[in-house]
Amino acid sequence: MKSFIRNWKFVPAVLAAAAIYAGCTKGPEIKSYTYPAPEPTGMFPERGYANFAEVTIDGSSFGDYKNAVKVFFNGIPADTVRSCADGRIVVKVPANAISGKVSLQVWNHTVDSVGAFTVVPYPVVKTASRDIGLPGEIVEITGTGFGTDLAKVKVDFNGTTGTITEISDTLLKVALPVGFSSGNIKVAVNDYPVAGPVVRAVATVPDPIYWLSFEGDLKDNMGGASATYTYSATDGTAKPIAWAAGKKGQAVKLAGSGNRKATNSQFIACPPQISKYPELTVTAWVNWGSKDHPDSSWFQEPIFDFGQARGLRTALMTRMQANQGPNMVGRLIFEKIPEFTAFKAFDAKADKELKKNDWSHVAMTISTADHVLKVYINGTLTGSIVLDNAASPTLFNHNKVYIGAPTNGVLNEPAFGGLIDEFEIFNQALNADQVFANYYKNR
Repeated sequence: MKSFIRNWKFVPAVLAAAAIYAGCTKGPEIKSYTYPAPEPTGMFPERGYANFAEVTIDGSSFGDYKNAVKVFFNGIPADTVRSCADGRIVVKVPANAISGKVSLQVWNHTVDSVGAFTVVPYPVVKTASRDIGLPGEIVEITGTGFGTDLAKVKVDFNGTTGTITEISDTLLKVALPVGFSSGNIKVAVNDYPVAGPVVRAVATVPDPIYWLSFEGDLKDNMGGASATYTYSATDGTAKPIAWAAGKKGQAVKLAGSGNRKATNSQFIACPPQISKYPELTVTAWVNWGSKDHPDSSWFQEPIFDFGQARGLRTALMTRMQANQGPNMVGRLIFEKIPEFTAFKAFDAKADKELKKNDWSHVAMTISTADHVLKVYINGTLTGSIVLDNAASPTLFNHNKVYIGAPTNGVLNEPAFGGLIDEFEIFNQALNADQVFANYYKNR
């Protein structure tokens, strides 16, 4: 009895423990949710590019939790669900998608087929018919996958849109747009962009200060004084001026007198001093056809020659003397002046011959600021020479500005024989892109 009385105070604790045990062993009350089955009503588009196109599935009971959504393209899961609203799911077509049925799973409900999707081959750009051009010129772009719907194709030239004039699945004909700059072609088919080759824009060329196009006359197209033609009637090789089919329209035809009886038996004279500038460019198209002069080792048939004396002039020769090689050369010569008391010739020798009996575009530039003389054939730099700091074509008078003959010829020194067209003088040294553009516009 005493033992019971002694331990009676532990009874409440035992009863409490029993109650706790009974509560822990009672079954849990867990709520379960039943999600409504999704009800798709359609999808669009039904074709597109893998890893690019986005497919929209319309319907209802989708919920708005996109992590609960899975879309399969012929069994291949999409890895990007763009958005999910109760009535619309937007999903990106996976990179390895396969054409076939599109399946949808939302939570634990699956719709085996929402529709069919066709994976379209990517468009491919292979070639462009030109790598440089002027606005309005047509570029033919070959490739695959362009389709035939003009509304779905766009062609940009470094960001400026061109006009498609003809379209097929493998060919686009596009007019180069006004104001485009050099850069890659970009073809976008159904907004899918594909980079193509580079197309360069022809540089803008300033107006010349003197321009003879030789359309049956010697008029300056820039409004200045006309040129004049002189020939020696006593020299049997010299002939009156003539005209022939040119590179563009007509060209002047020179006989190629050998100065057998006169020191200048033929020459076209431009206005004096028209070429006297520290920055100078002269361009022309030439069709040189003279034979080697039979009476002399001189082979320097000048396309043009500007100056006041034999040792004070600048000229472009069809070729050098026999002992210096047959290639074209641009010359700047000084003698007996304070800056150059002794004879000093700066010769920019071209690295190739000027073709005979064929049209070639020639150019010579002189830059006193950059101290360089350059010569070009068909828009390509072919030779250059560094000038002394003092060298400038303004150190002498240009009282003789001759085309097709030396300013101060000697007996038996040949003049130019052949055709000359589009003769231009600029009062600045054109850069390489501008020289190329000058060649390109009449090539």
